Amino acid sequence: MAIVFPFDPNIARAETIPARLYNDPVYLELEVERVFSRTWQLAGRLEQVADHGQYFTAEIGPNSIVVLRDGAQLRAFYNVCLHRAGPVATGCGKRATLQCRYHGWTYHLDGSLRATPGMDGVAQFRPDEMHLVPIAVSTWGPLVFVNLDGKAPPLAQVMEDIPQRVAAFGCERMRYVTSRSWDIACNWKVYVDNYLEGYHVPVVHPGLHKELDMDAYRVEPRRFFSVQHAPLRPVHGGTDNRRYDPAKTDTPEAVYVWMFPNVMLNVYLDQMQTNVVIPLGHDRCRVVFDWYAVDPPSDAAHDPEWVKLMAFSAEVQDEDIAICEAVQRNLRSRIYDRGRYSARHENGVHHFHSLLHEFLT
Repeated sequence: MAIVFPFDPNIARAETIPARLYNDPVYLELEVERVFSRTWQLAGRLEQVADHGQYFTAEIGPNSIVVLRDGAQLRAFYNVCLHRAGPVATGCGKRATLQCRYHGWTYHLDGSLRATPGMDGVAQFRPDEMHLVPIAVSTWGPLVFVNLDGKAPPLAQVMEDIPQRVAAFGCERMRYVTSRSWDIACNWKVYVDNYLEGYHVPVVHPGLHKELDMDAYRVEPRRFFSVQHAPLRPVHGGTDNRRYDPAKTDTPEAVYVWMFPNVMLNVYLDQMQTNVVIPLGHDRCRVVFDWYAVDPPSDAAHDPEWVKLMAFSAEVQDEDIAICEAVQRNLRSRIYDRGRYSARHENGVHHFHSLLHEFLT
């Protein structure tokens, strides 16, 4: 099987990536190593590590990590004890040290080794040389990102002017509201493909179509991200049938930011929703939604506006799941290999595939 696949940077001539990239487990192994291990991944929330000793754990592909607060310093390490690979942290919480759950080796919050029970008399054993392996960690607003690649550019460089683009919404002051996740029977790239174009909105999302001015909808690709600009449709007459009322916000546009490869920032109506697409297998993925707001409700589950907002989000998500799972099934058809892009509507998908080609080949 050929690992390298052709890709044309000219969307007017280009064919989509081959169906085997969605169906063959070999490609997922490549993506874990060459894509997910070399890009900034959204790992958690800054509020989880606000105080000294607070920590949380996360998974980046097969790599368990721990993010913690050590005084004023935010640190991240592989969650791997250097003795026999046991975990030094589990879940989230607050501790003065990190202790392996296998044999009790203990590490300071700076990653240095503190205690090694039962290691007396071991020749050439130098505890001062054994340090938890650090990884890059950075923040934007309420979000914590990590990167396993020591050669990766800084997060701020990758994000370029994203903070300025969404500054009017107050994203950097937002606080966590609630979460929800879905497990979907499709390759992670099918979900990302679907996210990156509004071409399907009139057909798949009739409710959302009423809210957005699709004639003004456009996708703007940048180096490692793209921005979908989706102005809210003007309200004419009553608003009873509208989920989003542009009159209730000073920013009457929905801004959808995608960061390569699997992070989405959906910003509209003075709130932000993050989506992270996590591969669970070559034909399965999990999508985790977190909601943030400048003035979060005390109980989103019983706040009328938030109940309405989240119900509509779930409606759109269910529609996306149905079409993504149908596409995944058809990508296994013996008659399909590659398609063509709409030059007008699918430049975001083409941009995503160009980055995949760059990182994989």
